[in-house]
Amino acid sequence: MLTSLIDEGLICLDIAANDKQGLFVELAARLKACGKIASQDQFVRDLWARENLDNTGFEQGVALPHAKSEAVLQPAIVIGISRQGIDYGAEDGLPSRLFFMIASPAGGANHHIEVLAELSTKLLEPGFIPQVQAATSKAEVLKLLAAQAPASAAGNKPAQIRAPQPSAPEPQDRSIKGQLNTLKQHLLFGTSHMIPFIVAGGVLLSLSVMMSGKGAVPEAGVLKDMADMGIAGLTLFTAVLGGYIAYSMADKPGLAPGMIGSWIAVQQFHTGFLGAILVGFIAGLIVNQLKRIKLPDSMSSLGSIFIYPLIGTFLVCGIVMWVIGAPIAAMMEGMNHWLSSMAGSGKVMLGAILGGMTAFDMGGPVNKVATLFAQTQVNTQPWLMGGVGIAICVPPLGMALATLLSPRRYKKEEREAGKAAAIMGMIGISEGAIPFAAADPVRVIPAIVAGGIVGNITGFMMHSINHAPWGGWIVLPVVEGKMGYILGTVLGALTTALIVNLLKKPVTDEEEVATPDGGYEVIEAEGEADVLAITACPSGVAHTFLAAKSLQKAAAKAGIKLKVETQGANGIINRITPKDVANARCVILAHDVAIKNRERFANIEIIDVKTKEAIHNPDGLLARTLAGSSKVA
Repeated sequence: MLTSLIDEGLICLDIAANDKQGLFVELAARLKACGKIASQDQFVRDLWARENLDNTGFEQGVALPHAKSEAVLQPAIVIGISRQGIDYGAEDGLPSRLFFMIASPAGGANHHIEVLAELSTKLLEPGFIPQVQAATSKAEVLKLLAAQAPASAAGNKPAQIRAPQPSAPEPQDRSIKGQLNTLKQHLLFGTSHMIPFIVAGGVLLSLSVMMSGKGAVPEAGVLKDMADMGIAGLTLFTAVLGGYIAYSMADKPGLAPGMIGSWIAVQQFHTGFLGAILVGFIAGLIVNQLKRIKLPDSMSSLGSIFIYPLIGTFLVCGIVMWVIGAPIAAMMEGMNHWLSSMAGSGKVMLGAILGGMTAFDMGGPVNKVATLFAQTQVNTQPWLMGGVGIAICVPPLGMALATLLSPRRYKKEEREAGKAAAIMGMIGISEGAIPFAAADPVRVIPAIVAGGIVGNITGFMMHSINHAPWGGWIVLPVVEGKMGYILGTVLGALTTALIVNLLKKPVTDEEEVATPDGGYEVIEAEGEADVLAITACPSGVAHTFLAAKSLQKAAAKAGIKLKVETQGANGIINRITPKDVANARCVILAHDVAIKNRERFANIEIIDVKTKEAIHNPDGLLARTLAGSSKVA
């Protein structure tokens, strides 16, 4: 398919653009000149719409911008090579140099997915990427695309290779570390669905407050309507977070219990996002236990859409209302009394307490106690709000600064969330840091608490007085001691950024992808595969397909019949069936997010790894399947 969609007019050997927008415009212009699109502007807008969902740049300097667009007249691929490199927001933080822009017609067909899958195969060929980047003619690029990898000829059975010496199969990781890793995958699944709500809601609320110029939520007009939109997003995100954690654990039956339970926890008992996370895990656990109950054949079809959601919702909400709720309410009342008793303490002590509490859970019960304590005394003791106003904005500003100082320590969606967090922080919306805290609470929460303490104490010691019951720099017009307020914000944000970056490790490495030569066989029929595999990544595009193709090529070389299910951006493809499971000896789960319908593999050996291992070491993974079968034999 690739060569039929590319001609010399769609190849640019030396891109002039030096930024992402310029790149899109320049390559789209080639599509327009070749009659592939009707409107260049419309196609660029559609590219950005797709890009805003998830960045399409990944390692080794390759980016795959694509869009389904009404502007596309004929499917096409335009190839661009940048000699100087473009900051595209790639996963490894390095400039991108090789671009495959896919123009796909709007409609039901997943043309771009098919092309992405075929491109993945080419990108895995050793030397393909540097050879294309070094190409000096358009004919050379076309030749590289058309070249067949040295492999078994089509229709010939792949050559068998001798299995390696059997070693003891690696047992399934049931350690505490393994269990924590599984919980983290469920958490990341929920976080990825939560981020758009925080970004959209937070930015809308920020803009409304900023344009009002009063350092408070507007009370009338269009700005109030905009603020209501933003508040809706910031209200819904906790329900989405808890719901999708439960969905990750228990599939669709867990969605309603997780969302409804999280909503009640946050709205009625003010548990904040930490409470939503807890309720999400509770809902997933309860629904999974309910699914163990055998239903009569006449009722099995009602299980996932009626019985499990209904009973699960009742049990989860009951736990929230009758077990969790009362202790949280009592805790909030106790903290309020404690703070009142601390009002006469020294500024350093009180500043540390208020700053840490304000930053801790960003809208949760601890934050609410601290902020309400200061807000209710803004007319009598405005110096309290002078410090707390700083602590409110330190978490999002600190995390935004952290992503700026060390982008390689953050995933691409986190780097994008950092930009929105900066806006929210300036306007005094601490929820901008929640995506980071939800994804990595062990490292992020201590860092933002430390930053909140530093910022709050600085504000107190510099005698900053805030006459508005709000935080961030939006209140600077009504702040006395502006330099102290600004200094406190800078020091607090810098403290958070330095600590969290010291604690976090880079999310990617610089290893080159090395995959074996050879063709591969795509097995789709039921019950034919010896080994099964599932690949899944947060974006559902690049690493999902790369891991799948890498495993398929390695399997063809080893003479192993492998069936791969991809859980990607276009849903589940090549679904593994009960017959497949019954006839296979093991399943490889190569994933960076939670696998859907994992319960299918309760009675089969599981090899659980990250997508990167499937990409970099497919031979080793398949050798483990052979070793396991040899031992059993």
